[in-house]
This record gives sequence, C-alpha cells and structure tokens, in this order.
Amino acid sequence: MQLAARFTTALKILAGLLAGLLVVFLAVGVYMFQLSETLPDLEVDPAALETPRTSIVYASDGSVLAEWHGEQDRTVVELDEMPLTLQQAVVSIEDERFYEHNGVDLQSIGRAFSVNAEAGDIRQGGSTITQQLVKILFTDGERTFTRKIREALLAYELESKADKEEVLQTYLNLVYFGHGSYGVESAAKRYFGKSAVELELHESALLAAIIKSPGRYSPVEDPEAAQERRDVVLVKMRQLGYISRAEEVEARGHDLEIAPPVDVAEVAPYFVEYVKQTLIDRLGADEVFKGGLRVYTTLEPALQLQAESVAHSTLNLDDDPEVAVVSVQHSTGNIVAMVGGRDFTVNQFNLAVQGRRQPGSAFKPFVLVRALEEGVSPERVFSAAPYSVEVKDGTWNVENYENSYAASSLTLRAATNWSVNAVYARLIMLVGPEDVVTTAKKMGITSPLEPNPAIALGGLTTGVSPLEMASAYGTLASSGLRVEPTAIVRVTDDSDNVLFETEPNATRVLDQGIATQASLMLHEVIENGTGGAAHIGEWSAGKTGTTQSWRDAWFVGYAGDLSTAVWVGYSEGQVEMTDVHGIRVTGGSLPAQIWAGYMSSALAQRKAPVTPAPVESDATGEPQEAVLVRICQDTMLLANSNCPNVVEIYLEPTLVPSDTCQRH
Repeated sequence: MQLAARFTTALKILAGLLAGLLVVFLAVGVYMFQLSETLPDLEVDPAALETPRTSIVYASDGSVLAEWHGEQDRTVVELDEMPLTLQQAVVSIEDERFYEHNGVDLQSIGRAFSVNAEAGDIRQGGSTITQQLVKILFTDGERTFTRKIREALLAYELESKADKEEVLQTYLNLVYFGHGSYGVESAAKRYFGKSAVELELHESALLAAIIKSPGRYSPVEDPEAAQERRDVVLVKMRQLGYISRAEEVEARGHDLEIAPPVDVAEVAPYFVEYVKQTLIDRLGADEVFKGGLRVYTTLEPALQLQAESVAHSTLNLDDDPEVAVVSVQHSTGNIVAMVGGRDFTVNQFNLAVQGRRQPGSAFKPFVLVRALEEGVSPERVFSAAPYSVEVKDGTWNVENYENSYAASSLTLRAATNWSVNAVYARLIMLVGPEDVVTTAKKMGITSPLEPNPAIALGGLTTGVSPLEMASAYGTLASSGLRVEPTAIVRVTDDSDNVLFETEPNATRVLDQGIATQASLMLHEVIENGTGGAAHIGEWSAGKTGTTQSWRDAWFVGYAGDLSTAVWVGYSEGQVEMTDVHGIRVTGGSLPAQIWAGYMSSALAQRKAPVTPAPVESDATGEPQEAVLVRICQDTMLLANSNCPNVVEIYLEPTLVPSDTCQRH
C-alpha cells in the first residue's frame, strides 16, 4: 500500500515537472515566434540606410571649431581585391571559427561564458562577425538579452541567404576603425595614406587590432596599446596557420608609422580631438559622426590662440622639446585652452591629457596642504641638510638637487619658496605618504598614486597629466572647492533637442582656511622664490617642478579665475634638457615664462580683478605669533563688511595681505 502511494506521488511529481517544462517550452516558443515576427527585412540595401548627418563643434563664442561626418562617399572594396592577410587577420582575432559556424558560434559562446565566469568579469565575447554585421545594419546596439537573441536569429537568417564571402566583404566595408573611419578603405587611407589593396601584413594586423575597441587601441591615442594588440593578432594568425613564424617575427619588427591626419582643426586640434573622443566614449562613434550633433564646448578661442602663440614662440626650434598647456576656469571646471604638443600633424598624442610625467616639486603642494591640515605651522623649522631614512624598499637618500640651500635649517614657508627637497622629505615622513595620496586624490589627481615617501618630491610610478595638475591646483584657487574639469557645456541634436548638459558641481574637499593659507604660501613662491619668472604684476600663486637631470619641467599656478599648468619635456621619453636655448630647463625657466606670457594676456582679455600686491617678509626673519584675520575669498585681500565670501584664518603676520578689498 505504501509502495503504491509513493509510486503515485512520484508520478504526480513527474507529471508536474513535465507540465512545467511544457509551459517553459511553449513560452520560449511564443517568445521566439514573437521575436521572429519583429525581425527587420534582411534585403535592405546598406546604401539605402539613413544618410549621415554632419556634427558641428562650437567654441564658447559660437565660432565653429570643427565639423565631423562619416564616410558618405564610401569606396566599396571587393573581397578579392583585399589582401588575403587582411581577411585572415580580422577572422583570426574577431571570429576564428567564422568559416565553420552558421552565423552563431555556440562553441565560442560557451568558451566566453567559462572564461568570464572564472575571471569574474567580461574578458571575452561570443559574437561572430555575422552577428557584428547584423548589429551594424539592423539593430540599435543596445546591450539587452532580447537584442542578443534578435541578433542571433538575424545572423542565422543572414547566413542562409548570403555566403561567407559576401558577409565578410560587407563587414569589412562597414565596420568602424576609429577617428571617423568606416570600412577598410577609409581606415587604410587614414592610418597609412594608402588604399586597402596595398596593405602589408603588419598594417593588416593593426587594422584588425583596432576593431575590438577603436578608442582603447587607437594607434593615434595610444600607440603602445595598439602595437601590443597588433602583435596579439599576429600571434593568433601564426597559431591558426595563416602565417609562418618568420612572417610573424618580421611583421612584429615594424614600428607603428601612422600617416598625419588630412582633416585637422585649424584652431585647437588637440582640444577638438579630446572632445571627439569624450563623445565617442559616451555616445558611440555612429552618433558622433553620423548623428548631426551640435556640440557646445568651453574653449575660448582668444585664450587658445594666446596659449599656442606663447608656447610655440618660446619653443620654436626643430630640436626643441615638446610643450603642453592646459588652462581651466577653476570655479566651473571649464577647459578654456589646451595645447597638447607643438604640432598635431606630426604627433597626435595629446600630452596635455594623455601625457603622464613626473611632476617633480610641483607635487609638493599636496604635501603642504596635508601638513597644514595636521596643524603644521608655516613657521615650523626643519633641517635642510641632506636626508636619509629607512623605508620599506631600502634607504631613501634625499639631496637638494633642484635648489641647493646653504642654510642648515629653514621654516616650512622658506622651504616652499625655494623648493628644498630635504625639508619636504622630512615633512612627508611626519604626515605620512598615505594621507598625502588621499589629499592629492580629493583635490583632483586621478592617475594612480602609490603611498611611497618619494611622492613628496614628485617621484611617481605613473606620473600625472597637465590637465590633472591644473584642475587640482584649481581646488586651492577655489578655496577648497573641487570641480571636475570639462570640455563640453551642452550637446544637442540638429533639431536642438538636448542630449546632455554639464553642470558645474562644486564639492568642498578642503577647509577654506587651509586652502587660503596654502595659496598665500604659494603666492610667496612667485614673489620671493623659485617662481620669479612667473611674476605677472597681479596676485598669483604657483609652484615650479623639475625632475632629476632636467628631464621634465613644470610650472603650475593660478591667478584671477584661471588655473594653468605648463609642462616642457621630450615626448619620446626621459631626455635630459641640459641645453635648450642655451640653458638647463627647470620649472622656473621656460615653463614659468610660458605660464606668465599666457596668463598675463589671458587675464587682461578676461578683465580679471586685480589681486593683492606682494607682502613683504618680516625684517627680522623671526617667527611671530599667528593673528586671526578675515580674508575676502574673491580677491585674497583683507575683507571689508561688504565682502560676500569671507574666511577667518590664523596667519603669520608676514602672510597677512597689506591691503583691504576695494572690489566689494
């Protein structure tokens, strides 16, 4: 009796399971049928697709900076005219089983799922070339489960109507290769100045390398990443038997030789390229080059022309080092001028944004701010003698390379004025490198920082960009308010519908008093220290930076409503600048001169308010008791009763401004 009851129960459970499975199969069947009913017509001629609409980029004064468009007069290259190595390179890296599957590669999907599950993130994709073509032609690119199913169904249907050669030919003539290049002919001309039919093996491999991520593997934006990816393609081609080991080695021996761009913005080409890449990352290449965007930027053409003029006239010889300049309106984060190098047609690598170099003593203000936060007085006395201390990697020996100072001990204020390394080495050991990293990050440094004591002197593993430095110093200029830098104010479509706007979002990251005290000390650097060449006759603050052997030279500072960073060095690597225009290049020489030339003109054009005159130091040089003063945050002068933005701060008498604000 019990056995019969158990058997009956088991049958009921089995029936329930079968019924459930039937419902699932019916639901999946209905779902797949409904999807199939919504599939587009595969007979659509790609030439009949919507005509690309030109996107226009505007400067802040309404002038046109650039016009972007996709390849409207596309040259279609027949597959049998394309080099076989190009076809093999693309198949190898994008879809190695292309000639074996029927549009969807279940084996590849399973392998990708396994790899991604093991890694804990997306390391591989399972899309075939056919699915990618379907995505280009028939879907909106949205990454949802439904879209993936639609792509798979369309891929199967497409391969039932077209052979592999037709699929591959269409794909190679439509796929995006970056920098406005759609299709292999456009890409070959953009990167190599030749037709696709003339491509050599190493060039074919590079184009194949770009497809996965045109931004990440751009040979213009990141040559090192592009070459590394190209070599991965060559290895894959050899593994699949398309090329020999000797051919792989020969092709890998080629350096990247990229043709100069044909269509270059007349004004601010590095800035325009930066805006373009920012939009591609946010909206996608199709929208940027074909969507008829109206892009309203922060660039001020008069300031841009002045930055270019000063930078290029100062470094005007063929063998001169490179120069980068970034100027940011610190209250809004607006990038008003950007010089990414001496000649965009020769080198499209944007040193102002992508260049990450050692900042030398220009990094010291982050140590200074942290010390002030911890209550270290500007008049605290430190030994200025050479310094040695045991750290986790051994002994750290510090000499005063940039500015040897005869005094055996100095106040923190004097050590800041004269950029004395030994004092700042002792200071970072006092406050801790971990806290300095935290301070630098919250002020605006976004590059990776490791909490090593050497960062006190700008000894960074990765380096920092001029854009980061201008923005981070802007936090001091804004009395401790952090605003993210931006190049774009607003983007609309060609019907004036707003796609997105950038609103300044100021976040307080430093106490007003700390920021003001640091600013007054950096003001002294220009008035009485290493930054004398940056003197512009108006209140300003800044810091020089020079790395060992004169390989990188910086001046970063602010005045009026602008925070500006200038870097001088050789883009190809750590090359000593011991004889440039007859001098050794330090931060206080050419970079400070460029900064002063640009800022004096920029502030005059913007009618920036006059700020405090130099404050004379106490004649005795003896530290005096700090006094409580009220400082106007807009003019950095003593506040009057009408000043709207006031901070109360204890200052040494020698740091107290001598004049009262007359602006309010």
